[in-house]
Amino acid sequence: MIKDNENRKMPEEKYKRLPGRERGFVGYYTLWTGKDHLLSICSMSFSEDYKRFYYADIQAIITRKTMRGKIYSIIFALIGGGFASAFAFAEGAWSVVYGIHAGLFFSFLLINLLRGPTCVCSVQTAVQEERLPSLKRLRTARKAAKLLKPLIEQAQGALVADSLRTKKPGL
Repeated sequence: MIKDNENRKMPEEKYKRLPGRERGFVGYYTLWTGKDHLLSICSMSFSEDYKRFYYADIQAIITRKTMRGKIYSIIFALIGGGFASAFAFAEGAWSVVYGIHAGLFFSFLLINLLRGPTCVCSVQTAVQEERLPSLKRLRTARKAAKLLKPLIEQAQGALVADSLRTKKPGL
């Protein structure tokens, strides 16, 4: 138990939220670390779905870069460029309208570029590979993996480099 300034007993935090949050078609996806497991939550308007992955069962956290961020950047640049060219040839009030739209799409482009490359992340156990929708940017996925690594090593033991070497056939 943790005590606050007034010496009242407060319960210890059972879960800690990991970086990353994804708003999907159904609801919000978040990841939480517990004492002995990783918890993936899909929060919908009136319900929540939970998926629990025990650290002792996790075999790998797989991260794969995707082209989604680059495609969004190209789309924002093309639409923004179209409005910018219309702004260059328009007169009067239309130039203001086209200029605002061009600025809006170029700001979307800038935000997308600053957030970094996109990825797909999943957790692999002996029986399944489950996608983690809340980890959709590479920087966020690396932060989460860095926070999960000591928890997994604590449950399974550290991986020794010598154990990764395979025997040569015939020896």
